[in-house]
Amino acid sequence: MQSDLDGLRGNLVRASQDYHHVSDQGIPMSGRLLKQVDSILESHLELKWNFYIDFARRYEVVSLVYKLCREGSRIADVGAQPFILSAMLRVLGYEVVAIDVEPELYIDIAKRFNIRVIKCDLERDRIDAPDEYFDCIVFSEVLEHLNPYYVVLTLSEINRILRKEGILILTTPNIASLFRRLKLLLGKQPVYRYHVKEYTKREIEELLQRCGFEILVSRYSEVYDRTLLKPSTEDQLKRLPYIDSYLDMIKFTLKNFNKVNLLRVLAYPIIKLIPSLRTTIVVVARKIASVSPTKNIVRWG
Repeated sequence: MQSDLDGLRGNLVRASQDYHHVSDQGIPMSGRLLKQVDSILESHLELKWNFYIDFARRYEVVSLVYKLCREGSRIADVGAQPFILSAMLRVLGYEVVAIDVEPELYIDIAKRFNIRVIKCDLERDRIDAPDEYFDCIVFSEVLEHLNPYYVVLTLSEINRILRKEGILILTTPNIASLFRRLKLLLGKQPVYRYHVKEYTKREIEELLQRCGFEILVSRYSEVYDRTLLKPSTEDQLKRLPYIDSYLDMIKFTLKNFNKVNLLRVLAYPIIKLIPSLRTTIVVVARKIASVSPTKNIVRWG
């Protein structure tokens, strides 16, 4: 049992360090996936910015799933709209169920990729899925949008629908990142305006442990720090998924020179040296125990 656990951790470390792995044909899987899902933009041009600027971040999650779950595994994408990540997982051969509170706006994308959709308010509803139904659950860039009073309820539901020993992959912004610290020093609100609450890595770990999970890998990702740049043209926007190094950042900034890009290029060596200053938290956890259903906290009274 211990050797199996050590092997799993080894796979996780390798996946975390080498998310731009290469397919058997020598084509970067990130580029191949991009070409297979960019048809989404044919009917939803309003997603163009989101699609390209967040592609590398989504691909990092997909790479972890790819390393940890065999083809055909049943995956839940919780908080899935606009279903770009769900589509990427579906293209790789997974059985994908997308769960979201407002799926209607982009439901055509889910239908195009044959993704089953469950409408659910994660802060209030029971997820319409059987107990221990999924092999893996992806919970990416969703936690920060939930009212913190209801987070334990949401995580207990995720625990319920995940099989024993199943894998949870969670990503969320790091409230202690360099640029959020700088905002606070300048007297500005560090939490992004569309987020309800952002967390530290320790807070995430404690929440998951409280809800029946064992932490396998908990780390800070530099992917967003490297790719969250401001392009000057549409062609340059399409280059963002391929920025893999500091040199790529410098080259991109020289072609798209502005204050945002200059600041990110100057900050990247610091972020590279001090991981806790990076923008994104990535946690991979395993369900080790079921938890009792949790009721919402009454905030007043």
